[in-house]
Amino acid sequence: MRVYNQLHRVLAVCGTAALLAGCRGEPVAPSVSHQPSASLSSTGLVTSFVYDPAVGGSFELASQHRITFTAGAVCDPLVSTYGVTEWDQPCTPLTTPITITARSYTQNDRPRVDFSPSLRFVPGSEVVLFLRDKAAASDSTAVLQWCDDANVCVTEAAPLPSYLTKRDQALGMVFRAIKHFSGYTISAGRSLSLAL
Repeated sequence: MRVYNQLHRVLAVCGTAALLAGCRGEPVAPSVSHQPSASLSSTGLVTSFVYDPAVGGSFELASQHRITFTAGAVCDPLVSTYGVTEWDQPCTPLTTPITITARSYTQNDRPRVDFSPSLRFVPGSEVVLFLRDKAAASDSTAVLQWCDDANVCVTEAAPLPSYLTKRDQALGMVFRAIKHFSGYTISAGRSLSLAL
């Protein structure tokens, strides 16, 4: 009988706490709208998030990296072309939400993020990738490079100022607008430039 009374008190306290949380407008269960989920994989931290083309958004990635999208920024991967010659070509914008996975890890002592699926972005829209690297943020030669499936990383041409690599020393961020993704890393010193 004593165990029953203690159990009854615990349930009453838990129920009251849940009710009060609900009355304050706080969710009892976590929301999944724009909250990424991160898990440890054998090759880095994996973060998944849902991009909704109707609203865009900013998404925190593992290792304090971040990516931001304007609304309507993603080309529909089911009907759009993809490849080095396609980045600036018109495309059909995505109209339904899509789940994107980002794998964050370190390569050659620099941060790297690989995205899946490979996507390109509607020309004229803005998608900005921020990689956290305090040392690189203080290095005027640091650039954000795209890495292809063969792991060749290049500095892409910057047709507009937003595509030039920028550095924020206070936040320890290296960032720029991107036209597409598979993988990105930071390079400091001499880098290969291609008109992509």
